[in-house]
Amino acid sequence: MLRREFLKLSGVFIASAALPGSLTGCFHNSSNIKIDSFSLGVASGDPRPESVVIWTRAVPSDGSRRSHNVIAEVALEEDFTTLVLQETYAVSNSSDYTINVIVENLQPNTFYYYRFINDIGEASITGRTLTAPAENNSDAFRYAFVSCQDYSHGFYKAYRQMINDDIAAADENKIRFVLHLGDFIYETRFDPLQLPVDESLRPISGGLIDKDGEERRIPSFPQGGITSTGIEFANTRSDYRHLYRQYLSDPDLQAARARWPFIHIWDDHEFTDDCWQSEANYNDIGKDSSTNEPSQQRKVAANQAWFEYMPVNLLQINDVEEDLRHAKEFQFQNVENTPNEVVNDDNQADNEDNIKAIESMTIYRSFRFGQLFDLFVTDNRSYRSDHAVPEDFSGNLPVFLHPRMVMPLDLVNELDAGRTAFNNDPDTFVIAGGLALNPRVNSPAGTMLGKRQKQWWKDNLQRSTARWKFWGNPVPLMRFLINLSALETGVPDVVMSSDSWDGYATERNELMKFLTTNNINNVVSLSGDLHAHFAGTVMDNFDAEAVDNSATAVFSELVCGSVSSISMFAAIHQLAQRDEPSELERTLQSLISYKGQPDISSDEVIVNNLNNTLMNGVLAGIDAAQTRAVDGASINAGSTVNSHLKYADTDGHGYGLIDVETNQVIATLVTIDSINIDSGSDSPGIKRLARFVVPHTEAGDTPTISDAVITGTPPFPF
Repeated sequence: MLRREFLKLSGVFIASAALPGSLTGCFHNSSNIKIDSFSLGVASGDPRPESVVIWTRAVPSDGSRRSHNVIAEVALEEDFTTLVLQETYAVSNSSDYTINVIVENLQPNTFYYYRFINDIGEASITGRTLTAPAENNSDAFRYAFVSCQDYSHGFYKAYRQMINDDIAAADENKIRFVLHLGDFIYETRFDPLQLPVDESLRPISGGLIDKDGEERRIPSFPQGGITSTGIEFANTRSDYRHLYRQYLSDPDLQAARARWPFIHIWDDHEFTDDCWQSEANYNDIGKDSSTNEPSQQRKVAANQAWFEYMPVNLLQINDVEEDLRHAKEFQFQNVENTPNEVVNDDNQADNEDNIKAIESMTIYRSFRFGQLFDLFVTDNRSYRSDHAVPEDFSGNLPVFLHPRMVMPLDLVNELDAGRTAFNNDPDTFVIAGGLALNPRVNSPAGTMLGKRQKQWWKDNLQRSTARWKFWGNPVPLMRFLINLSALETGVPDVVMSSDSWDGYATERNELMKFLTTNNINNVVSLSGDLHAHFAGTVMDNFDAEAVDNSATAVFSELVCGSVSSISMFAAIHQLAQRDEPSELERTLQSLISYKGQPDISSDEVIVNNLNNTLMNGVLAGIDAAQTRAVDGASINAGSTVNSHLKYADTDGHGYGLIDVETNQVIATLVTIDSINIDSGSDSPGIKRLARFVVPHTEAGDTPTISDAVITGTPPFPF
């Protein structure tokens, strides 16, 4: 009772469903749907066999800030003739008028309809949700996964495509839930990295215009902060709430949340870009900048707003009893912004404010879907260590695009290993041809998951008896290497991002060794973050793959492109622009894009060469640029660089579909035609589908993923 009373103050309630038909519904005229009172629609989430969460935001009908009562109804039919829940709840400004109802005692694998009615009889739209299958169910199952939806950069037409296709699909091919891998919001109002310098790459010059002629943009923050480079960011609880309200005003996102239950995990932008624990990184660019931005107050504010606006059940992890002690709702913490300077052997910044901020909420959790699969979602931000390469070193590197992108592989690996590095000098190491103080000589090896979450991950993977194990993993595990050493100019090989698992290779190798040592197979990682579609396998040691191709595949990974955020190709293309490029810089630019041979419709075409460079290596990229190739059939694809990659579409926006069967998983990466046009209730159209098959394996077998079967216009160089 104490816990339930506390939850009421947070807008969270726990309700038990009744027997079907034992309740009498409220009188409600279907024409009395009040958009103003329930302007953000409805949502559901965290489906389990016996429970699901339903959500809305219900502001008072008179526009005041008073508390008021809201009725939640759940039924078996859309007309609410057979009610299983009818409860009244007091909603207040303390939770920004959001309400989450954890509905228990439901039947497995069952559709339910739900709505909310305010104190003067006005109703929300009707939502539909679905519980997870029973423990003994082994029927085939489809779900979708998405990531990264910058409101200002594009329309959410990926959701509209998903909805319309699902309506037309046969029952056995319909989506059962949507896995959202993070970056549900972006904490900034305007970030130059989200708007390409090249006019041809911009959605619409000057901004996006919706079908009603209105500009699509984030209004000014209630309070807000501003970086030294002039970027406005959310700084308080009011600011983060402001963002969720704006993002959830989108009609396509509202329709998707009303149609399917979502399972949410966060990445960085729900708090702050490229964050670790309670630390921001806005000003960590260049050798003269500050490298410490403690942001404990922002972390607590961001956590609270996420908890209010996401339909999540953090009271039930469904794991061992040890883990239940850490399964809790949001707990407000009074904190100060204090420097995160001392890191203990668990890689945690060892100050009280940091610990209180990150422990204000625990969101990693697991789900069971019959006998067919388990789903584990991890928090890859709250417990990770700082990036391996200090950002103030970036300006000294031979290839400098961004303090955490395109980083020298050997430097990242050595600094990530800390005091465990094989060749770690006690005092100095070589960087850009000179000596620098080694900042991590006494530090433990880096971590993405943190000690407690990593043990939770290992215990649950080892304990799982499901046919498949899916890992909802906000940042990719696969390596994305650009073998610049092949240029023989002294420039080293680089990884695309040290913010993803490529920056935490020591722990990645540890996790892969754990799986192989314990014969844990049929794992599939689903990821986002990079704003590109990828498919391939995760190796036990990517360094061995690069040296002599002796690495072993451990499991498959699918990475989905963004819903609307700037694509990887567009962002890298922008970062590589130089007013007066050197010969080396021109070469690097050609590895990203070049002007191809004329075609029928235009004088020249801009070729996305980044896919080719990642798939086939730098020499293949240079060859394509020199010959101005537009046809992938002419590409030299003999390189072993990134041989684990099966597919790359670095300029693709869309989503992923997962069809889980007993003996195989079929994954489809969907690239939509455009994020720049508001097509209303019409689909934007599909540019291409890339389909992959992951066969089920027995213990000791090497996992595989098929080559891509592409329908539609293939990305270069396919």
